[in-house]
Amino acid sequence: MIVNPHAGKRNGMAAAEAASKKLKEHGIDCEIEISNIPGDSITLASNLNIQDFDGILAVGGDGTLFEVINGLLKDRQDIKIPVGQIPVGTGNSFIKDLGIRNLEDSIKAIITGQTKAIDLGEFSYSQGKHFFINLLGTGFVSNVAYRARKYKKLGSLSYIFGVLEEVAVLKSTKIEINIDGKLINREAVFTEICNSRYTGGDMLMAPGAKIDDGYLDIIILNKVSRLKLLSLFPLLFKGEHVNDDAVEVFTGKNISLKSDKQLVLTPDGETFGDTPIDVTMHPKKIKMFC
Repeated sequence: MIVNPHAGKRNGMAAAEAASKKLKEHGIDCEIEISNIPGDSITLASNLNIQDFDGILAVGGDGTLFEVINGLLKDRQDIKIPVGQIPVGTGNSFIKDLGIRNLEDSIKAIITGQTKAIDLGEFSYSQGKHFFINLLGTGFVSNVAYRARKYKKLGSLSYIFGVLEEVAVLKSTKIEINIDGKLINREAVFTEICNSRYTGGDMLMAPGAKIDDGYLDIIILNKVSRLKLLSLFPLLFKGEHVNDDAVEVFTGKNISLKSDKQLVLTPDGETFGDTPIDVTMHPKKIKMFC
């Protein structure tokens, strides 16, 4: 287990210890590594001798899973053993697509040994490249994630407060996006490149996305008024926003995105980097407990 002790209102260690105890009851021993600072999970995962283990568990939220996967693939072409998650983060968006919503679901998945081959996206930008498993966002949604950080103690409600703050300074940006050779120009409020369906906890950003179909779903919200955006917001929780004329949905494997001004990136809920970006799909890159 690679544990973010600060996850879930500082419940990371308590969750790890509870999970370890339950797994031991089923004859599964765990070794715990603790991440002390942001980025530490990448180092811990990259330094593991994975041949010594039957599985790697990220204990935390989407950001912890992001770091663990990027650490495991830092100097490796693939990961020979399954990856799992004990979800104790703010949103825990990705793991929902594996049928896991709490510690008990995770334990059941690990005990049964059931796994699924999962796609990963990879993005490159001016300062490097990273894998993402949930989604890669720019524009409004990225700004919301940045604002939500100060409300983390409120869990998934933090994203709602972030939305309300960002609506007050709503802006759109001219973008040029290339999807598998098809060039598209838009003035967008946000662009989300999605591997899985959820974001910000329970927001169903990409209702048609599948984590094992070899495609990324691209969701674009074109320029709208504040009032229109607020009317679309409740629809996000049911995935019905994609039926609105202001929203466009594309699928693709290779994507590039440029903007007339730099946009901050949000890979898997983390906030760093900026446009332009190039994105590639890696079908069934890892196995995960489900």
